[in-house]
Amino acid sequence: MKATESFIFLKEFESYLESERNYSPNTIRAYRKDIGGFLDYAREKKLDIASLERRQIRAFITRAREGLCPDACLAGRRGCNISAVSIGRMLSSIRSFFRFLITESVMEENPFFGVSVPGRIKKIPTVLEENEMNALLDAPDVNSPRGIRDRAILELLYSTGMRVGELTALKISDIDVWSSTAKVTGKGSRQRFCYINDSAVEAVERYLERRPPKPEALFLNKNGTGLSAVSIRSILNKHMNKAAILKHVSPHSIRHSFATIMLSRGCDLRSIQEFLGHKDISTTQIYTHISAKRLKDVYDRTHPRAK
Repeated sequence: MKATESFIFLKEFESYLESERNYSPNTIRAYRKDIGGFLDYAREKKLDIASLERRQIRAFITRAREGLCPDACLAGRRGCNISAVSIGRMLSSIRSFFRFLITESVMEENPFFGVSVPGRIKKIPTVLEENEMNALLDAPDVNSPRGIRDRAILELLYSTGMRVGELTALKISDIDVWSSTAKVTGKGSRQRFCYINDSAVEAVERYLERRPPKPEALFLNKNGTGLSAVSIRSILNKHMNKAAILKHVSPHSIRHSFATIMLSRGCDLRSIQEFLGHKDISTTQIYTHISAKRLKDVYDRTHPRAK
């Protein structure tokens, strides 16, 4: 099967992801770029998709790692070295596409089955310690409207462990201060209720008292429109600097910190899975590795005979 013909099935695969798997537009776009990049490469090399050899796949991976694949591949990052994590994500997308082709009786075998990225090491996410989180939460100036908003954002992220995309999608109606819950729409349009602690409820109430009743988006920028994920990252960086915390973190690091601190305080893994909205417990298990590393760090810092 020629690569050109496969683009027809890519469209069908996208429809499948949207209608059957309820994937978000951003996720589908990422699949399209990854798979489209491979199909562009296969078309350029005149490869037969139905009879790919392992050496051809390895050649593709090598070229992708060097950022030399067609523009569609890996969001068009040409001419730069691509991380093993990004390559692994790309291979996962392509494997899913071939599984779809097998399901549709277009192919009999998945040529990418068992293909891994050489030298890939799963990185343990950076997390903030409890004292660092407290310093971060205290950083915004709550005597100013913007500081009140920023405090509510940080409190809500840490209280719930929600993703930054889930935070920016929140509407005023999603927050119930009486029951101390937030209705969150996660990946695959799956909804869950997150608990909000008293400190976060107080911060959100203070913010709501001072913001206009419209629009419906919960957190607004200075122009009165909903904040973006990029804006949230900027807000976090600002207050990380103010709190003199030198770690390189992202809004997702607060989610990691939420889970790690909860686990270290005795919360079971299944509950953390529910709090985070993970579909599979295996996704949550990374936090056991984080906690183990933190315990080792504490041991090294405090035991008199530790190196």
